[in-house]
Amino acid sequence: MSGHQMTLPSRPAAPGQSSTPTRSPSGTAAASGAAPASGATAGQNPGWPKGTGVDPARMDSKPPLSHEERVGKRVDLPADAYLKNDISSTFATRPGFNTEGQPSNLRVNQFPVTRIANLDVCQYDVALSPEPTHGVVYDKVWNSKKVQQKITSVTKQPWIYDGRKLAWLAHSVDEIRLMVDLDEERGGNRRPGAEKKNVFFITIRPTGKVRLQALKAYLEKKAPWDNSVLECMSFLDHLLRQGASERMTTIKRSFFHPSMPNRDLDMVLTAYKGVYASFRLSQNISSIGLGVNVDVTNQAFWKPNSAAKIMKYLICLYGGLKPVPRFENLDDQQVTGYLRPVYNRSKQQWEPSEAFKAIRRLKGARFTLTHRSGEVKEYKIKGFAFDQKYGAEGGCANKVTFDWRKPDGSVVKTNVRDYMKQRYNVPLLVSGGWPVIETTRAGSFPAEVCKIVDFNQYQFKLDPNQTSQMIRFAVQRPPQRMQDISSSVARLNWGGDKYLKAFGVSISNDMAKTQGRLLKTPEVHYDKKAVRPNNGRWDLRGTRFVEPNREPLTRWGAISLGGRSAAEVPSMKKFMQQFANIYKGHGGKVARDPAFCLKLAGSIATMTDDIHKELSRFVANPNKNENAQIVFIVVSDKSAHVYERLKKTFECRYGIVTQVLLREHVDKAQPQYISNVCMKVNAKLGGVSCALTPKGKSHGFFTGPTMMLGVDVSHAAPGSDVPSIAAMCASVDREGYQYRAAVQTNGWRSEMLTEANIEAMLPPFLSEYFANVKHHVQQIYYFRDGVSEGQFAHVLKQEVEVIKKVCMKVTKSANPPRVTVIVATKRHHIRFFPENGDKNGNCQPGTLVEREVTHPFHYDFYLNSHFALQGTARPVHYHVLMDEIKPQVNTLQRMIYQQCYTFCRSTTPISLHPAVYYAHLAGARGRCHEGTEFSVNPRVPEKTRLEAQNPNGLVGKHQAPSTYSSEYKKTHEPPKLDTLKDVHNTMWWV
Repeated sequence: MSGHQMTLPSRPAAPGQSSTPTRSPSGTAAASGAAPASGATAGQNPGWPKGTGVDPARMDSKPPLSHEERVGKRVDLPADAYLKNDISSTFATRPGFNTEGQPSNLRVNQFPVTRIANLDVCQYDVALSPEPTHGVVYDKVWNSKKVQQKITSVTKQPWIYDGRKLAWLAHSVDEIRLMVDLDEERGGNRRPGAEKKNVFFITIRPTGKVRLQALKAYLEKKAPWDNSVLECMSFLDHLLRQGASERMTTIKRSFFHPSMPNRDLDMVLTAYKGVYASFRLSQNISSIGLGVNVDVTNQAFWKPNSAAKIMKYLICLYGGLKPVPRFENLDDQQVTGYLRPVYNRSKQQWEPSEAFKAIRRLKGARFTLTHRSGEVKEYKIKGFAFDQKYGAEGGCANKVTFDWRKPDGSVVKTNVRDYMKQRYNVPLLVSGGWPVIETTRAGSFPAEVCKIVDFNQYQFKLDPNQTSQMIRFAVQRPPQRMQDISSSVARLNWGGDKYLKAFGVSISNDMAKTQGRLLKTPEVHYDKKAVRPNNGRWDLRGTRFVEPNREPLTRWGAISLGGRSAAEVPSMKKFMQQFANIYKGHGGKVARDPAFCLKLAGSIATMTDDIHKELSRFVANPNKNENAQIVFIVVSDKSAHVYERLKKTFECRYGIVTQVLLREHVDKAQPQYISNVCMKVNAKLGGVSCALTPKGKSHGFFTGPTMMLGVDVSHAAPGSDVPSIAAMCASVDREGYQYRAAVQTNGWRSEMLTEANIEAMLPPFLSEYFANVKHHVQQIYYFRDGVSEGQFAHVLKQEVEVIKKVCMKVTKSANPPRVTVIVATKRHHIRFFPENGDKNGNCQPGTLVEREVTHPFHYDFYLNSHFALQGTARPVHYHVLMDEIKPQVNTLQRMIYQQCYTFCRSTTPISLHPAVYYAHLAGARGRCHEGTEFSVNPRVPEKTRLEAQNPNGLVGKHQAPSTYSSEYKKTHEPPKLDTLKDVHNTMWWV
């Protein structure tokens, strides 16, 4: 090792060139490069200077992303941008505007673009030779003194640079060629005769013009979307971000600064409020059809801290230690033991411990070094040393060795621990027993000398405590959010932005005003009674469900899990009796008292066996008619893995619907809570709670036999090998109140519904619809959740066409049903601030917005259908892609809004149309049906997994591999979910 790098190259590795040590046959790390010249000493290289504002969202992958892919990461592009031909007729266009309801004046968090100069922006290609392997080198060369002096001497106008291949200027200049020596730039010394690996030739060559008139022509519908319009949006995106990125840290579309509000989530995580800003095409009257959406964004980051301290805390949180030790009491020797590999005798190899897996969460974090004075260079964590050759101690500072070329020219073999002591006089506090941190390009370092820097994004799901803190920090009522957005605009300082001025772009500092519509609140009808919601709420007292359960309750009961109190069974019996009385008051049919009320005190690991043993006479009878109709299950807490196991056991093994209750609610037995339980039970037993019209009357939204169809595809957390889950829900009655659901795996991170899943899921829905309505489906409203603009065309091509083919096959008809396709999106940054809102300042339920923030001519609108209990309400963005049914605008929007009042388990309107809301719930329940044994399910706590693997107390140290291993994924389709048994014709998922 020489210089500053633990892998000891003889000189700093050139940017973009790996300095990772090569491995000798003996397995030690060999120094890379030639020996330094006589007199060369380590410590002369201060490292790279800190950048002036680099956008981490710029991609460094190979091969490089296409222009459309790169700009699409940060710009809200219309669906037109993702098709390769003229698609002016592909997507439905707006047929008109809503004329119902009361006008509602409000502001939206979009700021109109008031001027774009009528000019052609010159675009330049930036090329480096030799081409670097890491994108950061482009920024280093561009920001070098030599390049900056040259481009400033050519023109005083500011340049826009995308960090890789493109640059823009307001006027044309000739081609520029320069040679840049990055070693000289940073004042480093190169020994005589050494190879110049940090020398690059840069060429800045004019390649064309960005014609801003092309964007104007598209907005006026005088020209289709083409590459020239995309170039305009790409340029404007970089123009908007250039000035801000020089003052703040940029993460995707958001900007962060240390002076912004923040809050600690725990000892290692902190949350910051940032500024989200993005250009959007708009159907507005206050600007030229273009606006900037600005919003408050919240993000969790690693706190600047010692890497060693963070590692200790991660071990406590996620290391699987039972009991969990207090962080302050965890000494270095204990950590060393937890981090050491464990031996898998069956595989005859060393494997990472749970604690080692926990510290891997730091992968990708940037850090600086504390043992070298004046060090400013940042490194990135590639991982932690782990190799079979290190044996029982693992890749710690005692075991990782290399050849160190000392200042006197001699080469000695040493390890990291001894090197740190001899070279820097830094004794390792952890006795050299912790895994060494490996970096992407600059070698390896012990954790004690690594300090995590600001604004390292935390990429993992927050735990319940962290989530609670984040919610408290993030939730803002409309007045406060509006004030923060205004402060964010002041921080962006568009009026003083030299780049916006140079290219003739002006943006208003005032939020756009628009006039929405407040749709009429519907009456909610029960049997012989109608209620009028007040502020998005209504009361169940005195109401009887429109349709009660199909069959009277005769075979039902309850069990209590894991409790110890002698009073549990009497309390449970009392609750069940009150439930029966209240359910009968709502019109439910209860013929007998519960057939059983049992208490199971066994462990969670043996829960399924205990249930099977105790309930076999109720739920395992081969005569289906004697199975229990529903089982109530009382649990002590909200443990997700317990809930999932219960649902899988009863739905896939016994074919029985269940209602899980918390013990604290059972003990209180409050009438309002029991009424809410009645709504869910009624839906699971085939009933309908409420309707939009009196019983027997039609709501008039459908002009023929119509099915509401909702689809959602959910994905596992990033980095997980768990497959995606597709869920389809369909209405099977005449008015669209009763739904059925099907779920199945859908590949790995595949958003499009597979043809096989459509062909398997849809036919039973069509058959049940025909059995109930006595007509085949002629019209389908297809609600799709979770797809981006880039996938709109795929929905029409891959999903809708298959849906039509399946319908024709089932109905034996030559004519497919008419389909209207509506994408429902909640992941956006549009918010409304009404002049006359509710008590919290939010929009009233039924607020509809069709102007200012919608597409210039596509058929889309925003609808706020719910009452927000806290924070600022987020409206749903509905985008009509295809409209073959062609209902009037008023009818379609009224239908979507009013059907949000028919959700089967609430007495408030929901924020999302029931078809996709049900699909989302069914998909979440589908996770319970994964074909993964409880003892190897990674979502189950380790202690419970080990207990399930060894019910007799012989607890091992290793969990079995997940069913969804990466090796399995590479060669196979994902395993199917376990099949539902006899509950598919109920609303089992609500």
